[in-house]
Amino acid sequence: MAVLVLGGCGGSEPTLADLPAGVAEARPSISAEEADFVLAAQELGATVTGATVDDDIETGTTTCWALQNGGVDLAQIAVDDETGKPLANTGEALRTKQLMAAGVQTFCPDHDDQIGQLRLP
Repeated sequence: MAVLVLGGCGGSEPTLADLPAGVAEARPSISAEEADFVLAAQELGATVTGATVDDDIETGTTTCWALQNGGVDLAQIAVDDETGKPLANTGEALRTKQLMAAGVQTFCPDHDDQIGQLRLP
């Protein structure tokens, strides 16, 4: 299998081979920026799979949209809808926070000073 470079210029761009199994197959037109997001999420502890990649990227991009257009900060959007309390550092809540952080790092790094508000473990 040939390794395809996803594009971009400069340093070490991710390749399809760098992505977790199933991600490239599920999203064959993945951009370099989206691949960076997947890898950032993985580094933060969130497993991205072929089954979750579309929703996970949407979580990251929606987080940035809210920060850029919603007049909110991460602490305000990283909240459990049912309890109104900050998302926990366990289970799916933790995974969501990890995806939010990866989204900020990748899609809107001008807001990366807010990542600390997530209080990741």
